[in-house]
Amino acid sequence: MRLIKHCAAAVLAVCTLTAMTLSPSATADQWPSKPITLLVGFSAGGGADTLARLMARALEEDLGQPVVVENKAGGGGVVMATLLQRAPADGYTIGFTSDSTFDALPFIVRTAYQPDDFDYLATVTELQNALVAGASAPFSTWEEMLAYAREQGGLTFGSLSPITTKFAERLAKQEDIRVRTVPIKGGRQIITDVMGRHLDVGWSAGVHQAYLNDQGVKVIVAMNSERLRTSPDVPTIREQGYDRSYTSYFMLAAPKGIPAPTREKLLAAIRKAATSKDVVNLAEEKMKFPNVVLPAEKLTRFIQLRSADNEREFSE
Repeated sequence: MRLIKHCAAAVLAVCTLTAMTLSPSATADQWPSKPITLLVGFSAGGGADTLARLMARALEEDLGQPVVVENKAGGGGVVMATLLQRAPADGYTIGFTSDSTFDALPFIVRTAYQPDDFDYLATVTELQNALVAGASAPFSTWEEMLAYAREQGGLTFGSLSPITTKFAERLAKQEDIRVRTVPIKGGRQIITDVMGRHLDVGWSAGVHQAYLNDQGVKVIVAMNSERLRTSPDVPTIREQGYDRSYTSYFMLAAPKGIPAPTREKLLAAIRKAATSKDVVNLAEEKMKFPNVVLPAEKLTRFIQLRSADNEREFSE
């Protein structure tokens, strides 16, 4: 009997120790103890993918664990976000995409996730959204573009997404002009089409910046809430009388509910990576995107507000 009691006590002690070792708080304290996966909502090889891979490298150096990049392109980030939402909320799976994946697409297409299914971690850059035309276009300002549309019976507009198509509809209605929307896959194709005058205007998220200054493209209006750094003399869409702007970011998110100790370590590492020399150089010098690093609280608030705007607009 005494032997049985001793055995039972030993088993209980081992079980208790195991439970403590595997408890969320103990696991969080040890984070990271294995490789981290970074899901990227873009195809390999582009500027966004390069930016994500530089972030991964900086995170590896800081955290001492491999950060494995997996490209999960499709649906404007929907494929990546769907996988991210299903991943364990343990800090070992994070995602890189643009904010529209979370604050716009759930109101445009049927998604398996909603904006409040994620922890929003930080932004890395601010995209430079603009309405652009070819350098040889017979208009250079917003007013001249509208006058041209009225004279010619309308405009052809290169659209990148349902969000930009919705803007074209608003433009047509507010200005009482005809706008024919042409869906285009990829910002570089829009640049090619406006330069060749196959399109009157098109939406660019920043690719146009390599073609400014007599290189084939001009900015008609800035779509962000503030004027663009590369085109400081061009007014914003709000300055032209519209009631909303289209500021957007490349950013990181995680499944909702990461333990607080893990989350704090992850946030600190991401901020350090986002302000590292290589990331800043790529963003500012090569991509010409401002290295705007919004912390988790501000990013979460931004997505909440933008989600409300998009839900209202796409329900009309």
